[in-house]
Amino acid sequence: MSVFKSFTLSLLLSAIALPAIAQDYFISNAKLVTNSGDGIINNADIIIRDGKVAQIGTGLVAPADAEFIKADGKWVTPGLIAPFSQLGLVDVGAEDATNDISSKDSETSISELASDSFNPKAVSIANTRRVGVTHTVISPRAAGESIFGGSGLIANLSGEFDSIEKEQAFIYVQLGGRGTSNSGGSRASSFRQLRAALDDAGAYPSRFKGPNDGDALSRQDAAALVKALRGQMPLIIASDRASELLNIVQLKSDYRNLDIMVLGAAEGWKVAADLAKAKIKVMVDPHENLPASFDQVEARLDNVVLLDQAGVDYVITNAGALGVSKPMTLTQHAGNAVGNGLDWNKAFSAITETPAKWFGLPSTEVSTGKPATLVVWDGDPLNVTSAPTMMMIDGKNQSLKSRQTALRDRYNPANQDTRPHKYR
Repeated sequence: MSVFKSFTLSLLLSAIALPAIAQDYFISNAKLVTNSGDGIINNADIIIRDGKVAQIGTGLVAPADAEFIKADGKWVTPGLIAPFSQLGLVDVGAEDATNDISSKDSETSISELASDSFNPKAVSIANTRRVGVTHTVISPRAAGESIFGGSGLIANLSGEFDSIEKEQAFIYVQLGGRGTSNSGGSRASSFRQLRAALDDAGAYPSRFKGPNDGDALSRQDAAALVKALRGQMPLIIASDRASELLNIVQLKSDYRNLDIMVLGAAEGWKVAADLAKAKIKVMVDPHENLPASFDQVEARLDNVVLLDQAGVDYVITNAGALGVSKPMTLTQHAGNAVGNGLDWNKAFSAITETPAKWFGLPSTEVSTGKPATLVVWDGDPLNVTSAPTMMMIDGKNQSLKSRQTALRDRYNPANQDTRPHKYR
């Protein structure tokens, strides 16, 4: 090989080895929600360098190489975290080929990884990202004869193939009406299956001389449940009825290492003191105020306020309606909690900092040295009429375009494009 060719090849290989240089940013005159003891800082300037917050202050000078973003007094906040969803597991719910939420005919349950089904390019990812959600907790659903849905994940909503940040983040358990149906027809049967499964995990591996030696679980599923039994991984339990919530409190007493997060708790206000004393976390939807089932007969709008007053550790979800598969109304639900008496800062923390702490994600606090995962809004983020104007994840600018915006622009009567719609 000639010296020239060798030199050229060396330069090419060096270029390939070098990491991409992140764009630096300067955000001026922002109403900055810090999620820290500094609270909300007005007229804040923010310098972002190499994907992290380099400096916060007022009257700062923009670095020469930074992209300038004029906030003009607009809100800048940490990115939102949807505490529970099925994003990326389903495109069309009624079309089996696109629905990987559950596997009713499978012989396994707990050991099934939602990460193996997750599609970061699903249409709903971009649709949800554009409303300010940067991360989401993603769970499969229980089906067949099992109350266990499998192992859930946590992903950022960049839409990239490497967007999963925690592949095995928790185990999902379905109690309530659906759980009774899966387990044989009664709450007694669903709790018996849950306790037997926990006992199988506690006896793993000694009990399992063969693959099916457990009382409730196969060897494979028992091995997957061990981390949750030891408190090394949360156990998310879907439940709404107050009497059932008390049974979960007793479960926590019997299996003390469990890190239990209750999804729903529509009647949680009735047993809030018990939940707080047992240190059971609650994922609550502030819109659940109707008796949609016999598990939710005494649901009420101020449920989250009463849980807060009792000292329950909670996050806010929008698990009702399409919130699980498409959690795009998360801020509206948090805003509804504020409208019913919850402090604004507590509501915002319940969709940012609190879920980050629960699942071991980096703090959402906006301070020097922290990752720059930020959203610029055109108004109060908990106001239903507000929307993001810019978003970044770890200092990388994210697109706010989606299939929804593409369709809106294509068929907008004010569109000046004279081509037929299908060519626009």
